Amino acid sequence: MRFDRGSIIRLLVIAAVLLTLAVMTGIDVSQKGITETDFMYAKVDGQRINVFEGKNGRYLFLPGYTSEEAVVLSAEAKKAELKIMKSSGIATIYITTNSESIDGILADKDHRERGNIRVIDESGNEDVSLGLDYIKGRGNYSWNNWEKKPFKIKLSKNASVLGLGMGKDYALIANSSDATLIRNDIARKLEMTLGIKYSGAGKFADLYINGDYMGNYYLCASIEVGKERIDITDMDVTQKKVFSRLNQGAFKVYETPRMKGWNLPECTEDISGGYLVEREFGDRYDLEYGSINNGFVTEGNEHFIVHSPDYCTVNEINYISDFFDRAEKEILSSEQYGRYIDVPSFAKRYLVEELIKNYDGGVSSAFYYKDRDDIDPKLYAGPGWDFDMILGNYLDWMEYSIEDSDGITQLYLSEHNSIYYRSMLSHREFTDLVHEYYRDCALGFMNDLVDGGIEDYRKLLSASAQMDSIRWEEMYERCGYSTGDKKSYEELSDFIRRRLGFLSGEWLD
Repeated sequence: MRFDRGSIIRLLVIAAVLLTLAVMTGIDVSQKGITETDFMYAKVDGQRINVFEGKNGRYLFLPGYTSEEAVVLSAEAKKAELKIMKSSGIATIYITTNSESIDGILADKDHRERGNIRVIDESGNEDVSLGLDYIKGRGNYSWNNWEKKPFKIKLSKNASVLGLGMGKDYALIANSSDATLIRNDIARKLEMTLGIKYSGAGKFADLYINGDYMGNYYLCASIEVGKERIDITDMDVTQKKVFSRLNQGAFKVYETPRMKGWNLPECTEDISGGYLVEREFGDRYDLEYGSINNGFVTEGNEHFIVHSPDYCTVNEINYISDFFDRAEKEILSSEQYGRYIDVPSFAKRYLVEELIKNYDGGVSSAFYYKDRDDIDPKLYAGPGWDFDMILGNYLDWMEYSIEDSDGITQLYLSEHNSIYYRSMLSHREFTDLVHEYYRDCALGFMNDLVDGGIEDYRKLLSASAQMDSIRWEEMYERCGYSTGDKKSYEELSDFIRRRLGFLSGEWLD
């Protein structure tokens, strides 16, 4: 049957009238797959924000940059008794997926949805508005154990979102396990204070996806090779020109008992760099081995995933594996350091993990990079990632107790820890650097947190944290805490104060 344009318009008008009558006459639309709150929303600056049905009523969560006078309520929302809450002082991120749903992502972390992103900075100015190649889930434990999920986004083109540096890849960290929401930011700013190369803080933001308020999130740039990310030679630039012309049937895996790469054409003259590598503990490496494109295991049984280049050829994976073996021998030896590794970067990396008592320190999310030999022939310990289980914030199942603010862990208390740092701490040159960086840089930064910095964080995030605590109220109740609780900030300050007292007694006296 064929319809002309006039017939189609008449059918659409009839459908709209019927839906309006259903709403006005109180027909139980939930029987038709539509919930009552689907008709309750507001329009803010052209963006739809849905009413949230909470345990204690219906809430409208507004971004900090808008005023209530600028909010346009839907007809049903006007009739409802709404509790209106408004954020303050932080950015706003709107994401709209093409499917208008993230159900596929919630069912499968690796499912990707295309869409659009719009970011408003804390002053109310539009920062970016562009397409999304995708939004997907990210994380391991944080993804599987919290309803408030972390996400990874890839922009359709390079952009410096909220001044975080040009690139396509960003992460939206949920901070679900941290009642203060601030531990990730503290650790990243500590890295910056110490001068860890390519480190950088993120930005707090209220996140809305398809009109639903998702809570307080921490946006940060992903660790990737790029001019404003990890600025080393990008081998992918050359290789993609060749590999993009190959069909998928040409991509054959190269595998030995200790490494995995690709049987692909050699197209880079100098294979000495750059490489971006992440240390992973053995159990997780083995679990995810089937999906690892590039990986290797050293002679000391340290497991590494190569993130750049995307496809390591036979020569490249053999080169970087052999280089790590040589660097590892230097680390574990009693000889002087410095031929293969950059000692200051390793000392700063250790200091951060030890000072904040990071549960994952030396275990996971530890990045290393190496550039071409003619630029810099040494291996560097890079910026860290995922700092929620630090400074007294730990889960009951963790296999060793680090709640105590005392103690030198040497990053060796867990069965999953790296063998590197315990050996390095036997070298006077290394420990002297650690103590120097602690005294001259880290101590002042951490004291400033105790002397008012933590309270400044609390005030900044207060309004957003209250919204977040209601949005995820049931989850937080099961966990026994809530975001924005003043007591949590006081406990964090107390832990830092006691930790500094202990370390200063051990390292400075």
